[in-house]
Amino acid sequence: MDQHPGRGSESSSPRVENARPARHWPAALRALRHQDFRRFWLGLLISTTGTWMQRAAQGWLIYELTGRALYLGLVAACGALPMMVLSLPAGVLADRLRKRNVLLVTQSLAMLQALLLAALIYAEVVAVWHVMVLAAFLGAVWAFDMTTRHAMVLELVKKEDALNAISLNSSAFNTGRLVGPAVAGVLMASAGLAVCFLINGLTFLALIAALIVIAPRPPASAPRRPMMQQIGEGFRWARGNPVALALLAMITVVSLFALPYVVLLPVIAGDVFQTGPEGYGFLMAAPAAGALAAAFLLTALGHGARLGALVTVGAFFFPVALFSVAAAPSYALSIVGLFFTGMGMMTFNVVANTMLQRASPDELRGRVMSLRSFVFAGMSWIGHAQMGALAEWFSARMALAIGATVCLLAAAAAWWRVPELRRSE
Repeated sequence: MDQHPGRGSESSSPRVENARPARHWPAALRALRHQDFRRFWLGLLISTTGTWMQRAAQGWLIYELTGRALYLGLVAACGALPMMVLSLPAGVLADRLRKRNVLLVTQSLAMLQALLLAALIYAEVVAVWHVMVLAAFLGAVWAFDMTTRHAMVLELVKKEDALNAISLNSSAFNTGRLVGPAVAGVLMASAGLAVCFLINGLTFLALIAALIVIAPRPPASAPRRPMMQQIGEGFRWARGNPVALALLAMITVVSLFALPYVVLLPVIAGDVFQTGPEGYGFLMAAPAAGALAAAFLLTALGHGARLGALVTVGAFFFPVALFSVAAAPSYALSIVGLFFTGMGMMTFNVVANTMLQRASPDELRGRVMSLRSFVFAGMSWIGHAQMGALAEWFSARMALAIGATVCLLAAAAAWWRVPELRRSE
């Protein structure tokens, strides 16, 4: 996880009464002066903490049930495949419907999924196929949630606050990513796996409550056309914009060869370094700490930062850091490498997201964000499957090294072939 009515209309930016005077907020937090964005951000902070608890617990659950990297990749692929199928239609709906209402539905369904998994574990009947089916269900939900949530940001803040708002969203996401797995590791060792899924289910209530009190914005007043024609409009816009096309291509490579490294962390923890669930929890938390540091830095840079330079630095930095994880001779050094991997990856992702949102027309933003969701999350099922297979055939370290090398080559190609990207303001 677009539109308010056309530019120049009264609702094309957040309402004046929805913002406190700017002097009450430091520059790094200026997007929080918008009341609805502030409510959304606080709800997201709580909800994502629970979500990352569940992700950590789900990985360890599959590792306990099977002990094989291949199944870790397959379960992750089950969650990502529906996003590939549904992300593009989700972008059309994000442009047609009130985004708040879409998110109320998706968040409620995600809560039910978490509670059902908790019940299966408590009843001691959970099997791998249960996790696969429920992961696929959640992937279908997230296809609509992720696209709509990203497209909704510019309805809650002014356009000049886009980088700050997206960075703050990422800081909330990565605070949850930092805290959730660490807490999950402790809870898995002391209270069992089920409690992690139960807590996640309850944390969705925070974002649901925030969405209920956010004033709904009407969708863009664009003519309704067949869905495939509307999807095609998003593709044509991206194809005609060299910077957007380069960003989407790089995001695709990252999704296929870098992001899936997370599915191998149970193997790194259990097989490579012989640590238990607590050690696994800290491996999950390390890249989140780096990503959180990057998000805080980006919030402080302001809207005058050169986005092209930032996205280029991130694109080169994170594959080098990921390669260091593959080669790390000790658990402590792998933690350090994961920290810098998260830092570089977050810089690339946040800035690329900001550049796409700022460049896209209001009436197309939902579809542009659906293209990002399609390549970022939808294509990741292939990445998860190939990462698990490479780890099974060779080793977890070799799988990480291959992914890092491919991403580094892609960054070099984009730097060389699309100079407009690094020069973007």
